[in-house]
Amino acid sequence: MKSDNGFTLLESLVSLTIISSLLLLLLQSLNISIFQLKKTDTTVLAASLSRSLLNEIGVVHPLQPGEISGRIGNIANWSATISNRPLFFDDRAPEQTGITIYDVVLEITIQNSQYKFHTVKNTVNGNLQ
Repeated sequence: MKSDNGFTLLESLVSLTIISSLLLLLLQSLNISIFQLKKTDTTVLAASLSRSLLNEIGVVHPLQPGEISGRIGNIANWSATISNRPLFFDDRAPEQTGITIYDVVLEITIQNSQYKFHTVKNTVNGNLQ
């Protein structure tokens, strides 16, 4: 006589296999989400640090052609390259206009990820604008 009071061993094993496969897929997608969240967090940190550093160039660090670099605690390394940008809109020499334009390229390295930011700064008669 066959009893209908429960599942067979084979039915139980098949259901456990299906449940474990679904849990594995869920955990993999969660792991990818956590990785993307960490990467986004690092990118936001780099953007915030670059904004602060770019504001310091010309105030704390001299605005003159060349390279400057530094370290921000144990968080990041940075280097900035400053170069003159020619005036294309004026036929006069830059000394005559009193305007000097600089290209600033800032590179920040955080946890083996490198981020690059560009900006333009200018001075009028030697004063940062």
